[in-house]
Amino acid sequence: MAGKLQPIDIQRELTKIKHPELKKDIVSLGMIGSLEIGEDETSILVKTPSQDRRVQIGLEAQIRQTLSKKEGVGKVKIKFEVDPKMTLDDSNKILGVKKVIAIGSGKGGVGKSTVTVNLASTAAAMGYKVGVMDADIYGPSIGKMFGVNGKVALKAEEDKIYPLEKDGLKIISFSFLIEEKQPVVWRGPMLGKAVEQFLYDIVWGELDFLFIDLPPGTGDVQLSLAQLIDLDGAILVTTPQTVALLDANRAASMFQQVKVPILGVVENMSEFVCPNCGHSSAIFSKGGGQKLADSADTKFLGGVPLTMDVMSAGEAGKPLVFQEPDGIIAKSYKNILQNLAEEIKKWE
Repeated sequence: MAGKLQPIDIQRELTKIKHPELKKDIVSLGMIGSLEIGEDETSILVKTPSQDRRVQIGLEAQIRQTLSKKEGVGKVKIKFEVDPKMTLDDSNKILGVKKVIAIGSGKGGVGKSTVTVNLASTAAAMGYKVGVMDADIYGPSIGKMFGVNGKVALKAEEDKIYPLEKDGLKIISFSFLIEEKQPVVWRGPMLGKAVEQFLYDIVWGELDFLFIDLPPGTGDVQLSLAQLIDLDGAILVTTPQTVALLDANRAASMFQQVKVPILGVVENMSEFVCPNCGHSSAIFSKGGGQKLADSADTKFLGGVPLTMDVMSAGEAGKPLVFQEPDGIIAKSYKNILQNLAEEIKKWE
């Protein structure tokens, strides 16, 4: 026999209701003043600073619809209490996540996802609580790089999704929700909704860092992300050659226009290290990352050399910084993470 309905049971249901303007649920916003459960009636006091009846009517309709599915609620009585001095937190933050950092580039093929995976893995290896969100809806690759392929059964509870955990990181990718060869034919509004669900319907728990791997370019996903959440900053990934710098500068301009701090530049494939003799060769030119950092008025976080092991690790699904914790790649990412931490402090 099921136990008697408790106020906490009602609160769980009410977390599904988002404020129409603030994109947060009415419980976390502190709008539920009191809950009383009688034999045949449930009374709810909703506190709000707004006297806008349209907002109140919309919230009341959502509350009634949501609670109508809950057994034992009975008749729902809703009262609004308007307090003009009440302030609602309108910042778009993810509960429990300290820093949200986007990793982007102006073009594909620069190894942005590889940088995301290894930078996040480095942070996890250093004891930070880390999450990775693959926001590249059309070409998600984070799952493969962590050794998670195909469709994965995710644990869902109370209309929330729990990320997969691998190697001490929490990971979510659109590839976890679809078949491996299933095409994604979506327009802008659908992409924006997918990004919103990935941000706010995922139970991330307590995280020091959430790294978001963006798709190439400056399109709908990037703009939706900037509107939906208060990003703590962005990292630009480029390779040294001129054509990559041109596109990376466009990405830098986009972040500046949407008021997202650029925390620095990572130059991937800065040089090729011979697996036989260890000699380094600048096969893609030199100094591109520093040039981009100078033009974007930000810090050059560091360069990552290209090795045969980097490519094989991506295919094997095991980040190289885990495979070779004392190797040249791991040292590069430790240096980048240290520089990143210093830049984050400057923006706090």
